Amino acid sequence: MKMSIKKAAADLYTSIASRPALQSLHAAVLKFTLYAMGIGYSEHSDRNGERRWLNELHRRLTGLSRRAVIFDVGANVGDYAREVSEVFGAQVELHCFEPSKATFEELTRRTTTIDGVVLNRLGVGSTTTTATLYTDGDGSTLASLYPRDLERFDRTMDQTESIELVSVDDYCRTHSIDHIDLLKLDIEGNEFEALRGAAKMIDEGRIDFIQLEFGATTLAARVSFHDLWTLLSPKFELYRILKRGLHPIRRYEEVCELFMYQNLVAIRRK
Repeated sequence: MKMSIKKAAADLYTSIASRPALQSLHAAVLKFTLYAMGIGYSEHSDRNGERRWLNELHRRLTGLSRRAVIFDVGANVGDYAREVSEVFGAQVELHCFEPSKATFEELTRRTTTIDGVVLNRLGVGSTTTTATLYTDGDGSTLASLYPRDLERFDRTMDQTESIELVSVDDYCRTHSIDHIDLLKLDIEGNEFEALRGAAKMIDEGRIDFIQLEFGATTLAARVSFHDLWTLLSPKFELYRILKRGLHPIRRYEEVCELFMYQNLVAIRRK
C-alpha cells in the first residue's frame, strides 16, 4: 500500500512538474539540494565541513597516550598540514606525501615551523613503483596520475613529470608505523589504488579513520562508488562530510554514483 501511495504521488508530481519550461528551475533546485547533501560543494575547509570534522577527530583522539598519527596524502603546498597543526598542536605526527618537485619545494618552505612533520617527496599507490604525473602547471591542485580532459575549464594537462610512488603498507613497514589514526587521501582519482596499497593495515584494523574524495577525478580513474563501497564497507562505516556534520551512507544505491565532488569519511567498525 505504501509503495502504491508513493508511486501515485510520484506520478501526480511528474505529470505537473515535468514540463520543459520548468527544467531550468528543477536544475537550479537540484544543484542547491546537492550542495546541502555535501555533493558538488568544493569550498574551503571552513565552509564545507572539513574543518569541523577535523575538530571532531581531535575530540575523538583526545586522551591518546601517544601522538596522533595522520597521513596527509596529496599534501600539495601544505594548507591541510597547517590546519592539522592548528588543531592538534604538538600532539601529532604528520606524514605528508607530495610527489611533484616544484610543489614539494613549496610544501617544505611552508611547513618549516610546524612540529612533528615528516615530508616525503612521494606519491601513494597500490605498489611501490614509478609513474607519470600529469599537471597543468607547477603547484597545481589538479596534478593527477590520470590525464583528465579539462578543456571545459580552458585548462590542459599537458605537462608531465616522472615521480616515485609508495604503498601505505610498504611505507609503514619501512618506518615502523603500526597504527594510523587518520589516512587522508586527496590524490585526484588515485584514492582507490592507495587503499589497495593499504590492504594489510586495513585488514589488521590498524587504520581508524580514512578521509577521501570522490567525484570527476574518480571517474577519470574509471573507479565507481561501488568499488570503494565494496573495498571499505566490510571494515568501515561510510559517511559524507556535510557543512554541519556527517551523514551516514548505510547502503549502496545507484544514486551514490554521482561523479561530483564529495568528501567522504570511513570510520572503522568496532
